[in-house]
Amino acid sequence: MRIRISETVLTLFIMVVFVLGQTTTTANSDSLTKKIEALQNRIEKLEQKNEQSELERLLNQAETAAKEDNIKEDAQKTFKSGQRSLQAINPEISVTGDMFSQAVANKNGFNRESRSGAYFRVLGLHFQSALDPFSFTKIAVEIHPEGIELGEAYMTWSNVLPNLSLTAGKFRQQFGIINRWHAHSLDQFDFPLAMTTLLGEDGLNQTGLSLDWFISPLWADANTLTLQITNGQNGHLFSGEAFRFPALLGHLKSYYDLNANTYFELGLSGMSGFNNFRGFDDSGSLQKDPNRYTRLAGVDLTLFWEPLNRAHYHSFLWRSELYYVNKEASAADSSIKAVGGYSYVDYKLNERWNAGIRFDYTQPFTMNNSDANIYQLVPYVTWWQSHWMRFRLQYNYKNGSALSEADHIIRLQLTWAAGPHKHERY
Repeated sequence: MRIRISETVLTLFIMVVFVLGQTTTTANSDSLTKKIEALQNRIEKLEQKNEQSELERLLNQAETAAKEDNIKEDAQKTFKSGQRSLQAINPEISVTGDMFSQAVANKNGFNRESRSGAYFRVLGLHFQSALDPFSFTKIAVEIHPEGIELGEAYMTWSNVLPNLSLTAGKFRQQFGIINRWHAHSLDQFDFPLAMTTLLGEDGLNQTGLSLDWFISPLWADANTLTLQITNGQNGHLFSGEAFRFPALLGHLKSYYDLNANTYFELGLSGMSGFNNFRGFDDSGSLQKDPNRYTRLAGVDLTLFWEPLNRAHYHSFLWRSELYYVNKEASAADSSIKAVGGYSYVDYKLNERWNAGIRFDYTQPFTMNNSDANIYQLVPYVTWWQSHWMRFRLQYNYKNGSALSEADHIIRLQLTWAAGPHKHERY
């Protein structure tokens, strides 16, 4: 700023010399004195103005520096305990409701298994929480009109080893695909007929350990091997008592990307356990039955198409499973052998509507069933009012050589969900 003032003084001085040189002969000394005084006054005003600007700039810099020091001081006074807040340690809670109305379309309005009317099937309470950076838990409690039931309760260590997770607790087992799901999250109203007939009404839901290994891509784009050891507490297939002979299960799933819009999954399942009784009977007598085995095998496949950038409006799903059961009976050289399966397609018509049809086939879970069968045809349509509320209209036609007459049932289902996880299949 001082350099600028000096330049101004020098310029004015040159002008004075120039004026003096031009007016030496014509101007008198009084006029020159007045001009010089006017120039000096102008210089003084310019110096005062520049000094004021420089002072304002310095003041602004001082204020900015003071604000930055205050911010740093406040940041240094922030204390953290390292503990999660109370809100963070509370589990995430979701609630699902499932009710339906049905009409049994025969002259009586009922059959041995169903009756026309309105029913509340289940109210599900689902809890989920990260226990620490290494594990999480999931709990499902089912409230039925008949009582309260513990659906699942387990915890999972996500990385006990690279690509290896461990689960302990009570859980629906990974035999095929559908057995793992909860009823409120099914693509149809009910579980497939073959599953409830061969695996039991509630499927395979037992207590034990599950090891999941995500195998590096070898013969497929992704592979998962699941090994489970559980109590044989499924009385339909095994001994039916907790803390008895263990049942072993293995499931191998291979995933293939066919193109940008389509994938294919193939799964193989196998399971084995004991079904004989060892312990004290009702009279208090010790009973030791000879070992009898139950063996299961299954294959599942899924083909799913979902166009890029149109996933909310269109998709196509084809899913099928096949089961085989061999349960040794108490009589010598006798066993229950049965085969069953299902296949269905589901098409997403637009953002809110789905339509599909399922075909079920199974042999009854009895001896000497080679000539007996039950089949079922299940068309349905689903309307999503939102992500939290869903309506479904479904028709079940069931017939076969093992039935005395055909069953016709029409159902209207309403399911809703509140909470962060909505209709989660687990």
